[in-house]
Amino acid sequence: MKISNFEDNTDLEDVKSLQIIIKAVPYEKSYLPVFVIMSPDENYSMSIDEVNSLMDGVEIAKSKLDEIINFILRKKIFNEDEDNDDEVDDDIGPTD
Repeated sequence: MKISNFEDNTDLEDVKSLQIIIKAVPYEKSYLPVFVIMSPDENYSMSIDEVNSLMDGVEIAKSKLDEIINFILRKKIFNEDEDNDDEVDDDIGPTD
């Protein structure tokens, strides 16, 4: 399964299908991930294929989030290393 671009002029909010909202909710000086699966209306009948597709999308999104978090952490560590190198260079003055 793959996630592909939605190449339609329709707004995604107008598509009658299941959707998932995931949020980080503050809890005891930290955060908890919570999610809600919503249907477009109360009489909406869900198919197993639709639920499976939604769960596949969550798995793909999770792997992409892992990549994004790893990138951010590597970038932060790299920037901190550069800042430390600059501080060391600043401490070294001309020697006469």
